[in-house]
Amino acid sequence: MPDTTAAVEVLLEDRHCYLIRNCLSLSEQTSIYQDILCRSKDTDNRSKSCMHPTPKTIIFDGNQSSLKFSGDNTYNTLIVQNANGILRKEAQNKSQNGMLSKIMTTSCGTDTKMSIGVIRYHVPDGKFPEHVDHCNDNSWVYLLSLGCSATFVVKGPHSEKQMFQFNSGDVLVFDPSSDAAIVHGVNSIDGSINGDDLPSDCPEDFLQYRFGVQCRVKMQTQKYF
Repeated sequence: MPDTTAAVEVLLEDRHCYLIRNCLSLSEQTSIYQDILCRSKDTDNRSKSCMHPTPKTIIFDGNQSSLKFSGDNTYNTLIVQNANGILRKEAQNKSQNGMLSKIMTTSCGTDTKMSIGVIRYHVPDGKFPEHVDHCNDNSWVYLLSLGCSATFVVKGPHSEKQMFQFNSGDVLVFDPSSDAAIVHGVNSIDGSINGDDLPSDCPEDFLQYRFGVQCRVKMQTQKYF
């Protein structure tokens, strides 16, 4: 069985961009996926993606391309708060990277606002071109990968390009603002899943697709761990 211990990788030295390996257990991943299935209508096959024709945006009830939440919910609990807890422990280690020691967390309460968007990638042609988000409303992104592994890339304005395997259950946390200017994208979908011995209750779609679950969380207060 693969190592399922959560671990934090600091990807950029001068920007908030952290990869949390094994952030969610398979059970937690399945819970997220089942919630997506319950809420989803279909993929948007009527229009082409603005950046690449292969990935498909999951459409939810009401013909919406994203879910909106205010307050606690499954995505907040299993993705955002799990990630925050792991990052908090890392930040308490005084020997950690200086950026990590200053990372901010969201408050978890009735006023927490977040949106969820899901993109489904096919094997092996799934790609999403490198780009910079320009989200300047004091939000942070928590990006969960489900299913097949992706070759993912990030790059800061003054750093070398970092390429890594983005496995099922991993979460990427980063600042999506124009000032941060973090380039990111999906180079390929590898057709494999992290781990050799998968439980029999693993969702079948995890073996055929990669799902990028993006949680964009509006910061209520800026406080350091």
